Amino acid sequence: MVKALKLKKQFLSLCLAPVITLTGCSSFNTQEALEQPDSEGKVYHSVKDIKCQPLRYPADKKQARVVVNEFTSRLKQPSGETPVLAFSLPPTGVHKVTLHSYVIKEGDKEQLFYPAVALLDQSNNIIAHVPESQVKYEKSGFTHPEGVEAQFIIDNDRRASAQAVCMLIYTTDQLRKETTTLTNEAKEYARAYGVVAPPIPDPVAIHGNEGHLAISIKSLEMAAMPIAPVAPIAPVAVSVPVASSAAVLPKALPAAQDAFSKEVRQHYVNAVNKGLKSDNITNAVIARAELRNLARATESYFVRHYGKPAAQLNAPKAPESKDDYVGKVLYHYEMQIYDYLKAGQGAAALHTVDQIKTIQEEVDQLFDR
Repeated sequence: MVKALKLKKQFLSLCLAPVITLTGCSSFNTQEALEQPDSEGKVYHSVKDIKCQPLRYPADKKQARVVVNEFTSRLKQPSGETPVLAFSLPPTGVHKVTLHSYVIKEGDKEQLFYPAVALLDQSNNIIAHVPESQVKYEKSGFTHPEGVEAQFIIDNDRRASAQAVCMLIYTTDQLRKETTTLTNEAKEYARAYGVVAPPIPDPVAIHGNEGHLAISIKSLEMAAMPIAPVAPIAPVAVSVPVASSAAVLPKALPAAQDAFSKEVRQHYVNAVNKGLKSDNITNAVIARAELRNLARATESYFVRHYGKPAAQLNAPKAPESKDDYVGKVLYHYEMQIYDYLKAGQGAAALHTVDQIKTIQEEVDQLFDR
């Protein structure tokens, strides 16, 4: 009994400690959810009939809260209806879109509106889809509940003939047949403290027609440092049906690691493994946080400079000390991005961001063993 109380006390401390985010201590604020235009339960028989509306934000907020329920408009598909939301996109400029869909309780079950995203031109033709691979599971944290997230960049300055002026958010019959495995808090606790995980199944969220969404659309010049890498979407002038699962976007470059990236990977893998094997979880988490900050800073440099003329690019500053390992790594990646952007090779610059992000993901997986 004493041991159980001690474990319970330690578990509660996780929700109070600002550096550990294994458990969900936040929830969706439905009071901030505004009724969005054109959401009175209309039924559309074609994408052509949908009217795109501006996204409404709560006062002093940069993120819109949207509730998807039985009153949300529907779009008829060959095999049934799907809730559908349509929001305007700026017709010019480069913009970052972030879409969260959070897990909600439905009776004794957990449910998730698993989003699919299509981009429309001025004639309501579907010119691009956001790949399903860019919709990723996200653990709960102190600023967001558990759910899935999609981040992507829309470049409306590159091809005036294929501007994406509307974003369609819906789901499909195939997605509704699938489920999302959620975080098992007891197992996460066991992994963090090096104890045997209880033999219990992981919770699972079913995919349905109801959910809580958080959406933001920001120009890159105004965007804050991004949390995760985003992939640019180049609209493609091809009309395809909403229900189609075929990708119409160019695939991202593979995150192959060069010799320098392999050395960086090994450095952080060794640091985290050393901490985990010696039961020094703090050192392992510190090394992981250091790598995550490197990934964020690298991507932030890319975001600040992407799309600018070569003459306006700011070359990164070299570290003042030769012993500054973090500064050395950051300078290396920023210089790569700078050189690629100066040569007009935006995809190659983004590939550099992918390399450091790939390392971060590999190091994160060390905590699952």
